[in-house]
Amino acid sequence: MSTHPDLPDTLVHFTGRPRGQSDEPPDFARGSAEERMVNILHSGVLRGAPDYWADAPVICFSEATEAARRVMLRDGGGKRGPYAPWGLGSVFPIIGSLVRL
Repeated sequence: MSTHPDLPDTLVHFTGRPRGQSDEPPDFARGSAEERMVNILHSGVLRGAPDYWADAPVICFSEATEAARRVMLRDGGGKRGPYAPWGLGSVFPIIGSLVRL
């Protein structure tokens, strides 16, 4: 658990982040945020995809506070608009047990 007052103890993988006009998702991530969430729950798999800054597949998690997540859902994080209210949340020890560096 975080001992820093400004850091949350949870990570969130949003299934419906705002996309730019030329930012097409990979085939497995097409559909609505709700459809992607259902697909993840049915398959039990989070699939990564190459990002603009990486050649290897990545899976993105937000380490935003609860207040910041509310703003992301209401206003978004930039010019693209709000995030869809669908995602997977987890506490750090669970994620840490799945990640090997």
